[in-house]
Amino acid sequence: MKDYKIDYFSKYYFYEIDDFKREESGEFIIENIEKSSRFDYKGYSYKYTKFNNISKGETIKDAILTIDSEKIDLLLNGDLIHLDLNYKFEVQELEDHFRIGTKLSEKFKESSVLIYVNKEIGKEFIEDLEKVKTNILNNMKRE
Repeated sequence: MKDYKIDYFSKYYFYEIDDFKREESGEFIIENIEKSSRFDYKGYSYKYTKFNNISKGETIKDAILTIDSEKIDLLLNGDLIHLDLNYKFEVQELEDHFRIGTKLSEKFKESSVLIYVNKEIGKEFIEDLEKVKTNILNNMKRE
């Protein structure tokens, strides 16, 4: 089991505009997005997507992601999470970070995730995520 301090762990939820309007504060948020293209409200960041939906983003800075390369789940700041690495696992090398795009399965919803990890630990971090992905795929074969 290994703890990694990652720079950013960002979750994104996507909504159709009509559905979002029915959400609590939906109309208020849309009005403010239209004024400035991005609106931060109650710990979330809202904006229109290129597909004309609403994205709701939540970013955790300096998060601790614990990986047990023998398991299929991880810990994010001590909370159990499941990354769907078998469906999406995109790694992009940036100037001073690696950006990993994947999906997060939550109890009643799914979100897109971007993880930014410093290059100093990035390669080892990605290798451990690859091991978790292998465990997920092997677990699927057993079912």
